[in-house]
Amino acid sequence: MINDYLTYLFLAITIIAIPGPAVILTIRNSLQYGYKTTMSNIFGNFFAMIILASISAVGLGAIILSSPTLFYSMKILGCIYLIYLGIKVWKTPFSNEKIDSKMENKNYYTLFKEGFTIGISNPKAIAFFTALFPQFIDPSRNFVTQFLSLILTIEGISFIILFFYALIAFKLSKYLTSKKASLLFNKLTSGAFIGFGVALLYKD
Repeated sequence: MINDYLTYLFLAITIIAIPGPAVILTIRNSLQYGYKTTMSNIFGNFFAMIILASISAVGLGAIILSSPTLFYSMKILGCIYLIYLGIKVWKTPFSNEKIDSKMENKNYYTLFKEGFTIGISNPKAIAFFTALFPQFIDPSRNFVTQFLSLILTIEGISFIILFFYALIAFKLSKYLTSKKASLLFNKLTSGAFIGFGVALLYKD
């Protein structure tokens, strides 16, 4: 039991810590709006994972994985959204406003929606919750207790890691928000989003 949990813990940390769309989005938003405002997109991702885990718990995840058409459709939607974000970031003009001023004007719901959309359409997360997550639930033991333990573990890890990325980005923002650095970062971030989006189409 303990060995299984440690394996789950290792998988969860590895999957979340490796930079992906959620990490890139968190870094970008933290640089632009501050780490406190970026909590909105972190909570959006948090909520998306709860939904994916719940889908897995009722057995719908297996249906998604077993249906190439449905799974591919989700990949297409994820691809389109990531490319849309990439284009949006690329076109973002430079601004030398102070972060505090930006935070007051930013729609928190927009950041929450971005985090949720990326989380719910991420094939890596879908595959984890539908193919790996159920394997750590022992049918001979209390289901609710195991489910809550596993979901709280991965949610806690996700929150800590994304918050860490957000905080580090915020601390480094004074070095990365000059006009030259900001425009370069926007282009790199844009390329990352578009790259992730295109990669989804070719990922098994």
